[in-house]
Order: sequence, then C-alpha cells, then structure tokens
Amino acid sequence: MFVYEPIDLDRPAFRLLHLVRGKWSEIECTMYQAYLDGDDTIPYDALSYTWSGTHKTHTVKVNGKYLGVTENLHSALQHVRSEKVDRVLWIDAICIDQSNERERGHQVQQMCKIYSQAEEVTVWLGQATRETNIVLETLQRLEESCSLYGHGYRRWDLAQWKKLWSSVPKDFVVDLRDGLDLLLSRPWFRRVWILQEIANAKKARILCGTKFVRAHIFALAPSLMGIKPERHCQAVLDIMPGSLREETWWSENRDLYNLLLKFSESEATDPRDKVYALLGISSDALDTDNLRPDYTKDLKKVISDTSSFLFGLSDVLYGTMPEFLADLTSRSVTSFIELANMSDVREVDLFLRRRGLEVPLSESMIKAAAGNQKSGKAIISLFLQERRNEFELTLGVFEAAQKNPINKTDIVNLLFQEFEDGCRSIVCEELTRVSEFTQTLQELVCRRTNLDNAQSGIQEITRNASLEKIRTAVEMLLLSQDVYIDAEGKTHDIPRIMNPSQRCKAIVRLLKPYTFFNADRSSWIGSIAYYLGLSLRRSGT
Repeated sequence: MFVYEPIDLDRPAFRLLHLVRGKWSEIECTMYQAYLDGDDTIPYDALSYTWSGTHKTHTVKVNGKYLGVTENLHSALQHVRSEKVDRVLWIDAICIDQSNERERGHQVQQMCKIYSQAEEVTVWLGQATRETNIVLETLQRLEESCSLYGHGYRRWDLAQWKKLWSSVPKDFVVDLRDGLDLLLSRPWFRRVWILQEIANAKKARILCGTKFVRAHIFALAPSLMGIKPERHCQAVLDIMPGSLREETWWSENRDLYNLLLKFSESEATDPRDKVYALLGISSDALDTDNLRPDYTKDLKKVISDTSSFLFGLSDVLYGTMPEFLADLTSRSVTSFIELANMSDVREVDLFLRRRGLEVPLSESMIKAAAGNQKSGKAIISLFLQERRNEFELTLGVFEAAQKNPINKTDIVNLLFQEFEDGCRSIVCEELTRVSEFTQTLQELVCRRTNLDNAQSGIQEITRNASLEKIRTAVEMLLLSQDVYIDAEGKTHDIPRIMNPSQRCKAIVRLLKPYTFFNADRSSWIGSIAYYLGLSLRRSGT
C-alpha cells in the first residue's frame, strides 16, 4: 500500500499528482512535492468535489503503490482523465496525508493559494442523468453564442444575458428546469470546503458525467430559467468566478461573521472545518494567529477562539458548533447595542460596514446611541446617514436621551431637525394616551378646541402649535423629571412633582396658550425659556 513521505512544513510545500492518460483502465499516477513560492512549479489544475463518505471502496496506483479512494473520487478521476495527454492535478484526499494532523493544518493554511494558483478548477458534480445532460448541453449553446461577441460579454449585465438566452435553441424546456434542480441539489453545494475552492478559482468549469460548462455561465442559469435556489445554494453561485460576482454581496462584505452566517448550513465531517474552511476567503480573519487551522485544538477551543474574535472576550460558552452558529445574530445584536452605547462613532461605523447588512437597526440600538455620553449625537447622525429608512423615532428614544447628562440637548435638537412630524406625533400620542384615562383633561381639550372628540382636539393642537412649543412640550412631557409649571400655567422657582394629569394639562395650555389664559404672552414664554434653559424665538409664538 502507498505510504506518504513527509513534506516540508516550514515552507508552503504541497504535493501534485501526475495523472497518466487513459480511458476506463486502471488509474495510474505519480506524486511529488512542489512549492507554492517557487519559480519551478509546473502549471496544474485542481479538483473540487465531495468525498461522499469516508469508505474507500476503490484504489488508484500512486508511485507504483495502491492508495484507497472513495467511489465518487474514483469516478471523478475517470472523467477528468484525458485519453491523449497526461494531466497535473491537486486533489485534497490524495495530495494530503489525512492521518497527519500537523500536515492537515499546514495544508489547510495553503489551500487559498493552492486553488488561486491553479490554472483551472474542475467542479465534479457526479454522474449524469438525461435531465442534467439536457441542461448542460443547452448552457453550452449559450456559451458558444456569447463567444461570438469576443471579450465584450464579460461586461454584460443580467438583462443582456437574458436577451441572448431567449435566442438559444432549447429542447425539452420542462427538463431544463428539472435538470438544473437536480444539479443544484447535488451534495457538492452543501460541502463547506468547496467554498474557498470555487471562490479562489481564477476560472472554473462545472462537470457532470461527460458534459461541462464554464462556471460563469452556470451561475447565471437560475436567473435565466426563472428558478430561485435555496438561500445557501444561491450564496455558492454568487461566489463562482465571473464578472457578475462583483455585483453580489461577495464584493461588499465577506468578513468571517457574514461568511459564517451565510454558510451556516454547510456540511463538514469535522465540525471545526465549519470555521477553518472559511478563513481563507474571509476579509478579516485570514492571518489571525488564534484562528489558524490547528487540528490539535478540540472543538470547544475552536468555538471559543472564534467567538472571542467576533465578539470579544465573554463568559458565553457553547458545547456544539450548531449551537454557536444559531446564536450569531443574537450575539451580534447584543454586541452592537453595547458598542453604540459605549464606543466612539468610528467603531460603530466599522461595525455597520462589516455586519450592518445582517443586523437591522432597532429601537434598542437607537436608544443605546442616544444614551452614549461621549458620541451620542455623532452616532445618531451616522444612523440617519447610513440607515435612515430603518430609523424610527419613538418615545423610548427621547427617554434614553433624557438620561444622557452630557448630550441630551444636542440629541433632542438633532431629532427635532430631522423628525419634526415625528416629534409632533409622539407628543400627540402621549397626550391622547393620558386623556383616555383622565376625564378632566378630555373636557379641557374639548372646551378649548370646540370639538366633541378629545383625540381630534389634541391632534389639532399639536398640528397647529409652533415647532418651538412642540420642542418645549417634549422637554416637559417626555424628558423632564420635574416640571416647572403647574396646570394653571404658573411657574415655580422650586420644582414640583406633578401627576400625569396635571403635567398633560400644562402641556395642552403650553401648546395653545393664547386661548387658555390672560397672562402676558412675552412673560409666559420668557418664564418657560428661563426655567427650561431653552432658546425660543419670540416671533411666531
């Protein structure tokens, strides 16, 4: 039986397989060591496939000795082997000594370079069916048609591809969709290691039985045929080499967190590979010491190191990989709330850029920012700039700002500048809520507005009040712990705690003072401005 010779673990060494030409006969090959940083490495291709179990039912002859391989790998070798010329390949199950943990870790760290330096990556999807042959033959016609346009097709958008697709002859249209569904359901799409294999490929081809098509054509197939793949499967298609890859999430955000989230359903024999297989394609964890593939670490240590990298040191522990992956979004939300409340705007901005697409902006996050004593206003401004469509002004946001001893006034002023209607609405809702339980307040509103319905009266009052008065109302109704004005409109040097009914009566009087009392308006507004520390314009009040 074949026995591996050690490779140089101090350099980026790897093994290459020289596959002897032939057809359906015994598979023979030779294997030798090469270096990724050397100038003498001959061109090679790489194979991307699924092991389909670990039971080795077949053999291939390597350096004159027999090496056990799985049935799926044996079939792949039969189909990628050329009848006329020898081929040089890299195949993980043969080129890595799988029984050597140190070598496995060393080779996993090199896989990004191994696949990126390959001339081409062949994706083996297994044996063909009538339906898969039909779909690949039709896609081959599309590939032949686009070649007539030279390299110009590389800049096409999806609309141009659909136009060309409509002109391609098609037989058995129903079988086309069935064939594509069969291909997309092949185990290859769920294997975690294929992600970096296809993502790092300069170019690739999809092979099923004896039919193949270029990866950039295959990735278009679901859109051209009106098929919506599963979320996980679509994410795999998104990272296939081709010009359209730059228009997907891949070009915007591929940090480790997002990769773990998108590919959480990927399958791996060793659960540690659910992390290790993504490091080589992540934008932020490729060269992190604590996350380098190391198969001497147990699973809990790998999970702990990954959690610390993503969220910082924590007492949260996980026993299994599925448990950890299922908690990613929740942990990210908690982490972001803490960040918005305690950190500066640069760290919050970095988080939004790295993970923002996966974490919706919630009231809890906005409240956390409103309470940030150092950078509250800057973070609120950032939210408005980057995520305005998700920003919702609520009573809770005002209350959070009230507790900010440093930035309260700046944040409230910013919210008024951006959400005048929202501020009016909150005042109206709060007054309406209290009036539903307070008969005297209902009577006051109805009497002063000449309307029978208190809710309509409050809406009229808040709609017609000036912005300065609304601002003062928010300060008194929502933000102030103590009120400096009583229900009769009199100010006090010493704060008096008022019950909700008294407070709301005072607010109603404030919003429409010229109908409620005979006191001098200038004196009235001046008193409020003095005691609340607000800068109100006299004109228009």
